[in-house]
Amino acid sequence: MPAHAEATEPVPAAKGRGRIIFLNGASSSGKSTLAKALQAALDEPFLHVSSDHLVDAGFLPERREKGGPFDWWHQMRPRFFEGFHRCLPAFAEAGNNLIVEHIIEFASWRRELATLLAGLDVYLVGVHCDLDELDRRERERGDRRAREGRTHIEIDGIHTFGRYDLDVDTTAGVNADLVQSVLTAWRQRTPERALFDRRPVRPCPDSSL
Repeated sequence: MPAHAEATEPVPAAKGRGRIIFLNGASSSGKSTLAKALQAALDEPFLHVSSDHLVDAGFLPERREKGGPFDWWHQMRPRFFEGFHRCLPAFAEAGNNLIVEHIIEFASWRRELATLLAGLDVYLVGVHCDLDELDRRERERGDRRAREGRTHIEIDGIHTFGRYDLDVDTTAGVNADLVQSVLTAWRQRTPERALFDRRPVRPCPDSSL
């Protein structure tokens, strides 16, 4: 190649906006396991997107004093998650299919996501697990706060902010039948999508779908 020639990036054929399978569930509910299994089973490339991937990659600075610019809860955390939410439509608009695993901790987050993802094909899956099993998994993992998953359900009420396109129970684990049931339901999805439905939902405890 001549020294003055500019390298050309490959340009794939246009394929339109990416589709999103969005998994919402408590810590240790099996979202990551389900996301990886779905990614492996799908016959098209889907990116597995999680805020934990950024954290694990060293994306964040070490936490320091409270009350200053490094204050995690009041300063950095809200901005970090707003940025994470905003990156999702950017990836999808570029034509990337996504499997997003997340904990929608606040009703305001769900409203924000509905606004940001408006016009996109988003299939929202509620990932449920028995509370005692969540506690057991956390003890076994050793890298989560005690009762963190239970808090997401009982205190934060993450499954009370709106309905889902599909509910799954991962108490017994993530197996091939469960993965196939999600894929079948997703492939048979209708145009109406739960994320954009503002009707109130009846609270449902995680231990009894």
